[in-house]
Amino acid sequence: MLVHQVFAMISEETVQNVVVADNYEDANQVTRAVYGDDAVAVDCLQYPCQIGDKYIDGVFYKKDGVTPIEYIPTQEQQVAQLQMDNDELTIAMADMIGGAIHVE
Repeated sequence: MLVHQVFAMISEETVQNVVVADNYEDANQVTRAVYGDDAVAVDCLQYPCQIGDKYIDGVFYKKDGVTPIEYIPTQEQQVAQLQMDNDELTIAMADMIGGAIHVE
């Protein structure tokens, strides 16, 4: 459950500001009021973006407009990935020792 939502205020493919808002509609309305009708708010909670970074074709980039900003997975996504990795390792170990292991 999210307590706060974080949005990047985008205008002319540039992050103009990063704000906390209750919801997308509020963030988008403020963004358009401040930066014009072509501006948009974008959820950036999982992206460590900052003012001056770029947002081009749905992707966050560092200020150079070339280096992508890495997505930071949620804790739930990290746990799911670790469970999948563990299952794969368990099967690989079973194959190595010649046993059959059932993974759920």
